[in-house]
Amino acid sequence: MEVTRTNFKDSLSTVYSAIEEADFIAIDGEFSGISDGPNVSALTNGLDTPEERYMKLKKHSMDFLLFQFGLCTFTYDQAESKYVIKTFNFYIFPKPFNRTSPDTKFICQSSSIDFLASQGFDFNKVFRHGIPYLNQEEEVQLREQYEERRSQSNGSGNPSYISLNSNNGPGSIPEEHREYIGRVV
Repeated sequence: MEVTRTNFKDSLSTVYSAIEEADFIAIDGEFSGISDGPNVSALTNGLDTPEERYMKLKKHSMDFLLFQFGLCTFTYDQAESKYVIKTFNFYIFPKPFNRTSPDTKFICQSSSIDFLASQGFDFNKVFRHGIPYLNQEEEVQLREQYEERRSQSNGSGNPSYISLNSNNGPGSIPEEHREYIGRVV
């Protein structure tokens, strides 16, 4: 199942159910790049533990954007003696929520983009319909900005309005800037 911004909320109950019923799950990601140094085969080797391999790949991929998050659930069907597999592909893109929300910059690696394109990856789906998200730090920052704006307005009208003749507004204007601000207003 493809999950985008348009069907995200409607799909959540299906995804949660599949996870709850699963005997095990697998995850995968499609990135705008994978290594800011040596190529992937030089980074890892067959003797790496899963944790070592994960930590090496994570270290070298943090500057790249995750375009698609894949989740696959496996549930064993006793009657059929086989696994029932449910796949979910989440197209994600950190689209800004509003003018004050973080506007993520990202880099891409030409070999990764070429690989994704050769596999039929739909970049339009990512950029136009990707599920917007924030990382934890960005979420805290946006919540703080929202609370600050809310507390500034606190019933006093438009928080962006500053009276040139009063120091009762959200901030005072230094004397040397008053004439210029007055002309702009």
